[in-house]
Amino acid sequence: MNLLTWETTYEFLNKDDMVILFVIHLLFSFYGSYLVLEKISFVPETAGGAVFAFLFFYTMFWLVLSVFHRRYFTLVIQLMRLLRYFIKEFVRSNVRLTKEIITPRINIQPAVVKVPLTLQSDMDVMILTNISNLTPGTLIVGISEDKRYLFVHTIYLEGGSLSSFKYHMQEGFEKKLLQITALSKDVKIPRAASKMSDKSKEINKTKKR
Repeated sequence: MNLLTWETTYEFLNKDDMVILFVIHLLFSFYGSYLVLEKISFVPETAGGAVFAFLFFYTMFWLVLSVFHRRYFTLVIQLMRLLRYFIKEFVRSNVRLTKEIITPRINIQPAVVKVPLTLQSDMDVMILTNISNLTPGTLIVGISEDKRYLFVHTIYLEGGSLSSFKYHMQEGFEKKLLQITALSKDVKIPRAASKMSDKSKEINKTKKR
């Protein structure tokens, strides 16, 4: 298969569905790591060896794909950033909740907040709901009928105000999901999302004052 054929094939996948390309990427990485564990003797057949082999092949295939699709290269970076942010929020929430349990003093600020929603598709909203609910202390209890607002129950009101908490929700998981959606579908981020940063700057100025 020549270079032109490879480029045409991946361009088709890029336009139709980036998810297909991501799945192919994962399958090739798993298969490559399997071959390494089976054929190369000095690679230990342990969990650590399997993870190392998978990460190696995943990175190699990712770099190869980036030659044909720069947008896919950026998409994987955004996915890694989302994963990093989720891990950070997950650890931070668990540490805070554990501290709350083992200390005699209760220092919570429970509230139900109506947060503006910029994500449009049902799949994106479902992903946002699930990853938000996985962080202890935050629970999405409902969505408005017009799908423009989330009703979020929290035991820690980030920043101590409703506006600060809304900023935390919008600039966190939702903003990162919007960036991933824009890359995967090759569309511009909705105008409402582009205004988040301006509103966040105003909130930060107010907090500093």
